[in-house]
Amino acid sequence: MSDRRRVSIHFIPAPSVRLCAPIVAIVAACALAACGSDGVSVPTGLSGNNSGGNVTPTDPPSPPTAKTTGTITTVGKVATDLGGAISSLPVPGASSGVTGGVGSTVGALGPVIDSTADALSDGLGQIGTTANPVGTTVAKLGTPVSATSGVIAGVAKTVDALGTGPLSPLAPVTTPVAGALYTAANGVQAGGMILGNRLASSPVQQVTQPVSNAITPLVITLGQTTQAVGTTSGLGQPVSGVLAQVGNALQGAGTTVGSSSKEPLVGDSGQLASVLGTTITNAGGLVNPNGPNGAAPIPGLITSLAGSTNTSVAAGSAGSGGAGSPLASLTGPLSGVTSGASGGTNPLSALTGALTSVTGALSSAPAAGAGSGAAGVGSLLGNGLPVLGKLQ
Repeated sequence: MSDRRRVSIHFIPAPSVRLCAPIVAIVAACALAACGSDGVSVPTGLSGNNSGGNVTPTDPPSPPTAKTTGTITTVGKVATDLGGAISSLPVPGASSGVTGGVGSTVGALGPVIDSTADALSDGLGQIGTTANPVGTTVAKLGTPVSATSGVIAGVAKTVDALGTGPLSPLAPVTTPVAGALYTAANGVQAGGMILGNRLASSPVQQVTQPVSNAITPLVITLGQTTQAVGTTSGLGQPVSGVLAQVGNALQGAGTTVGSSSKEPLVGDSGQLASVLGTTITNAGGLVNPNGPNGAAPIPGLITSLAGSTNTSVAAGSAGSGGAGSPLASLTGPLSGVTSGASGGTNPLSALTGALTSVTGALSSAPAAGAGSGAAGVGSLLGNGLPVLGKLQ
């Protein structure tokens, strides 16, 4: 064995070593992943007799609690909880490993979705506060790719379980296929790590920097322009107040739905309604610089929609409709709207009632400087939205 090793090394020319360096790096990364250094591992006992039971991969970690809960991160939580629900379902004629594998496959989508949300929020969601937002988003795309390995590992677990129990005659086929899928999962995991390093390298960042330099002033100027229009016309605070009323009512309805059942998926549906309400409220920052999401309205909406484990949405310099504001009667009853949603039998009654009362307030109380414009908007909304009140 030692003679063979010396001969093989002796006849490898130096140029070949340089050409194979990238391949060696990939093989080394795959080898590290195969040792179980980061989640997915290649289990032993797949090539040959598989009668000893199910082979279970290392499940992907649960996504961390987001500092900003958005629509995308909520969908990720839905995927994780749905995977857990599927894992507990019995399937006649199949071992529990089959449903466990399917559940692992679905649940592993959660980290993929969450890491994608982080890439959006930490980069494009920070336009104006970071030098290269496009480069930051691009550099983080390797993480979702790497997290996809958990999905492939879940498929491998499912295939391997098909060769156990009553379906054990399928083991000669399922065992090698499962082994190949586990190997592919490790390769994808290592490949995502390598991709992330490449995307974060200086050459790639030098390409993305001019793009960031071009879009940053456009995004910031657009947000400032819409806020200036809202302030100058006097419609900024009324519109922001309407959106806050609707958003808070939707949050209250989501809380009611989420607390009505101990089932995780029911709670997720309520949370999805709540985060949509938050996003509607944050949309007011587009026309009201002093309201929620008033500091950076367009990047804030990206973060609000996506969600993030690292960043939050910045409010304006003051709350919309504070004490002494002509809109205090409009924005003050938000807590009452939310509590009404919790106590009513219909979770949407608070939302439809808020729409009716808010549009009526807009029609009768135009903001300072609004002139006939605010009354016109109030009349338009007042003529259209009260129809929703009939849904109660």
